[in-house]
Amino acid sequence: MTPGRPGMPALAIRLVINLAVPVLAYVLLRPHVHSDITALVIGAAVPAAYTAGVMLWRRRLDPIGAVAIACFAVGLLLVVATGGNELVFKIREDIWTGALGLACLISVAVRRPLFLVVLRLAARRNPQIAERISDPQARRIPTVVTWVIGVILLVHTAVVIALALTTSTTTFLALKPPFSLAIVGGGLAALIWWIRRQYTSRKDHHDHRHDPQNGHHQRADQHGAARRAG
Repeated sequence: MTPGRPGMPALAIRLVINLAVPVLAYVLLRPHVHSDITALVIGAAVPAAYTAGVMLWRRRLDPIGAVAIACFAVGLLLVVATGGNELVFKIREDIWTGALGLACLISVAVRRPLFLVVLRLAARRNPQIAERISDPQARRIPTVVTWVIGVILLVHTAVVIALALTTSTTTFLALKPPFSLAIVGGGLAALIWWIRRQYTSRKDHHDHRHDPQNGHHQRADQHGAARRAG
């Protein structure tokens, strides 16, 4: 097991707590509480408390876990502010993903793609990244990536909101994880494949142009083919 990374048992426990427990808690608690929102909040509190406990135990900040806890806290504030509206709590995480998706598209429209900004920050500590983004032709890739991420996040947000508006709470809790995995996970997997292909093809083209021995062999082959044709 790689140090600092969770093993398969810990990862399985984390997935069960984050995906299955909120659904089970809601189904078990709903007959015993006076409203949907109460059962929803209690069910969502379990993975938030687990994540906070793991971070305190390890004394290490988990960025994804911190975002999840922050979304839970913001969801509670929205519930209080709206007088117990369960819809805002259901889509508490998707409000931010939708806003990020919109920001990505706006950044592309103003020719300041967010992914390129992130790469430039990372390039300060990684010479490899700095070399890649120094090529003006390669800068098209961060623009495409930013646009695709924006579309993925907005589509995901729209689908989740549609589920929240058209299905029961139990159905929503059960369907949201697989829909999210299909849209976000599938979209990002395809995007990563495309990025790797783009950079690999550019590297091969760069090596081909700067390999004098390869160029010599090509010229020799061309001359040989010309002599045979003559």
